[in-house]
Amino acid sequence: MKARFVPVRYFFIALVPILIFYQESVITDHFVTPQLQVGPGILTENWAWLETAGRFRFLGATWFFAALAMMVFVLVVRDLIQPTAPRTRIAAAVVLTLIFVLAMSPSLGYALHPDAPRNYERLGGALFEAALGRGTLPGCGAPDDRWLLGVCGEIPMISLLNRMMDVINFFAGLGVGALIVGMILCLEAQKPDGLAQRAAQLQRNLHRMRRQLYLSGLVLTFGIFFATSWIRWPLPMVAKEHVDAYAAVISAASLYTGIYFSLLILSFYLPVALILDGRRRQLIQMAEEDATLQDAKTRAEWIKLCGLHSEPTDVYKSAFALAAPILAAFAGNVPIAV
Repeated sequence: MKARFVPVRYFFIALVPILIFYQESVITDHFVTPQLQVGPGILTENWAWLETAGRFRFLGATWFFAALAMMVFVLVVRDLIQPTAPRTRIAAAVVLTLIFVLAMSPSLGYALHPDAPRNYERLGGALFEAALGRGTLPGCGAPDDRWLLGVCGEIPMISLLNRMMDVINFFAGLGVGALIVGMILCLEAQKPDGLAQRAAQLQRNLHRMRRQLYLSGLVLTFGIFFATSWIRWPLPMVAKEHVDAYAAVISAASLYTGIYFSLLILSFYLPVALILDGRRRQLIQMAEEDATLQDAKTRAEWIKLCGLHSEPTDVYKSAFALAAPILAAFAGNVPIAV
């Protein structure tokens, strides 16, 4: 069995999602209010137990997204421990490490600057602190008490939110890095002898690329469900006369996150798709020059048999996978009945 070989230059595709990550950081830092002035006055005076509804949603989404991200990471590690060219394996490890460090950079920043504004403050820090302050954590009777992931703090549920966001950054680094590397590994280039062998290899690469795209759509769609779960945490406690106004804010925040995730998928899928499409066109041109495939009907049947033809359903499924995070953002904004 030949070792998988992907030219090192293809791993520079990872710079495209890194650019998207940087652009999102610039937009957030320079165009978004770091501390939205929404006070606790819009909360209901009763039904403090409604905080539990948001907590269950948040914990469930965290658990599921972390499991998905870990599964994707294990899959790409499984691919890399199979016979693989040393340079390919090293390049993949470098990209995985780089994406992981970038994903963890917000958590590292908060560790160095504990007083820096947190994500929830962009949606109303005082509102979140008042709403989540209605909940309690086991073992947190005083600010200096400790729970599973650290000190309880003045508002234990805010400590829970912050620590779990750090945990998700960890798993997102593993998962997104694995999605990017897995997509690049679809550019295997063994240069086999013979037209049939080249077609078989290209067919495998195209199949892997589509699988990786659908997996990316799945993972980042549940990334949206996670984001929506913490964004909507205080909503069940908002008074009815203020629900529509505040829901408009969090719906816009969810849509922004969905667009970001869709662009992230597109950033590492499109370069790979274009490269493989170029190989497909080159192979079809070689088939046109082959003496055994001069008949147009025979050549068309050969192209279809090798899986090198374009199916409209493939286009629709790819478009759906790319847009899935945006669609999930809309789905996550279905009104909550209280």
